[in-house]
Amino acid sequence: MKITPLAAFVSAASAACPYGSYQCDASQTNLQLCSYDASSTLSWTTIKACPSGTVCNLQVYGCVESSTSPRPTSNASSSTTVTSSSRLVTSAAPQTSSSTAPQTSSSAKPLTTSTGPSSSTAATTSSVPSPGLPGCATVWSSGQSYSSGSTVSYNKNNYSAKWYQNAGSNPSVNSDGGWINQGLCDPSVPTQPGGGGAKPPVATNLAQAREYAASLSQDPNLLLLKSQARTNLNVDGVSPGNSANPANVKRVESIMSRAKWDYYFSFADPVYTYANFIKSVAFFPAFCDTYPGKDSDAICKKLLATMFAHFAQETGAHDGKNAIPEWRQSLAYVRELSCTENNTISGCYYNNDCVNPAFNKVFPCGKGPNNGFLSYFGRGAHQLSYSFNYGPFSLVMFNGDPTVLLNNPSLVADTWLNLASAIFFFLYPQPPKPSMLGVIDGTWVPSAADIAAGRTNDFPSTIQIINGECAGSSTSNAAQNRINYYKAFMADMGLSTANDNLKCAGMGRFDSSSSSGSYGMYWTGSYLNQNECQLVSYQTNFNALMDGPNYNEYIKCVELTFNIKLK
Repeated sequence: MKITPLAAFVSAASAACPYGSYQCDASQTNLQLCSYDASSTLSWTTIKACPSGTVCNLQVYGCVESSTSPRPTSNASSSTTVTSSSRLVTSAAPQTSSSTAPQTSSSAKPLTTSTGPSSSTAATTSSVPSPGLPGCATVWSSGQSYSSGSTVSYNKNNYSAKWYQNAGSNPSVNSDGGWINQGLCDPSVPTQPGGGGAKPPVATNLAQAREYAASLSQDPNLLLLKSQARTNLNVDGVSPGNSANPANVKRVESIMSRAKWDYYFSFADPVYTYANFIKSVAFFPAFCDTYPGKDSDAICKKLLATMFAHFAQETGAHDGKNAIPEWRQSLAYVRELSCTENNTISGCYYNNDCVNPAFNKVFPCGKGPNNGFLSYFGRGAHQLSYSFNYGPFSLVMFNGDPTVLLNNPSLVADTWLNLASAIFFFLYPQPPKPSMLGVIDGTWVPSAADIAAGRTNDFPSTIQIINGECAGSSTSNAAQNRINYYKAFMADMGLSTANDNLKCAGMGRFDSSSSSGSYGMYWTGSYLNQNECQLVSYQTNFNALMDGPNYNEYIKCVELTFNIKLK
């Protein structure tokens, strides 16, 4: 299978705004990102407005003093710079339009390359630094290994490591795609230890903390993941056949009618409804989204087949003697077998983390009879389990409040959340594991080590994400069930699996030292500076994908880590 990053999915209609690209607007005072708006239309969104006396500068993905990068004058031809996750180009702005979406010139001279996750070739850059550039980080050493998130410089360019890099892994060669070229740097500018250039002063108030969090959140990988985790809060009006339904819901409806839902889920508990499924799809616009230049319907069908195959294994009746085949017997259970809301056995508690004060401070578990807390056993279509999953899911579904589901976990079984929880789990990566969405739609780009370990953009990788069932020397019965169900759903939707790699046995587990799923998407307290948090690829209580426009998770990280209150 050919693996293509989402930034490459650009149609002729969207050429003026390539997904995941950046530009400085015509006034050179705003940094903009090309992303999907609420109506699933590609458009330029301002993500940083430059303060007075500064101008937009793409080489630092921010603002620099205007004296080092003058704005175009009214009698000069204006220019706008656009950078995607794989290139940075300069082109003349349209002369007859005030639009901030410029036409990209095919003759534009590349300034820097390999800034995105898919680069695997040497960068082509100028070696002459320009005024206003960030400082160069510590020079890369061939005899040193580098952990995920490390920043180094090489030939007057800064690079950051997406995952662990062995000694001798040259960032300019980037043989495994694990180095991100952050652009030109100036070795004469002082840097903080560890590199990366000058940074804003330590935040002393809420506004400064948010500004600083924004400056740390411009990595193309992180922005892509945030886009895929975006939510639509206006779902109460979504209903089958409603002409006002969002675009992704209409796509699902065109593929799977209510009658088809009833056919697929012949054994379903009545609490699982078609109306609640499309409502759940509406809440997460990236599920069955529009992929410019690609067959979005085919991608959606594959996403549905993948999700439904896991439903069949997790909640299926598994009655091999019934006339209805097993792949159509899913959603038979709402709660984990033997687990009840009132008389729960110890094996159904799933609340060990509740006694951890660091966890309980952020995600306070509900009080109950089971070791002093409520139980968080598997509920819903994907059997959401453990308090550390209920809390974040609640935070996403209830406007930043993690306590709703921690105090009322039964809602994941008895309301539309029984299906929304499955899509939530499908969309969110768990570093070093990518999201199942990224595996199937191709926006996750495996490293050379991933591919060597059998982790590719194919269905078995989603099995490995869920519970590692593909790690054994032979394919387990459960894993084979999932593969069989996937093939059945794909066939019913009119898609062939002939070109799919369905080998499961012997797949290496996702690991932080080699997997490209080691994203820096969690906040943790800085080891170097007080009252600051930094992005890391290991799981913490503060998920940057849940930040929202006010960077709420970053603020919580700072306040709870350093016991302060930002105002």
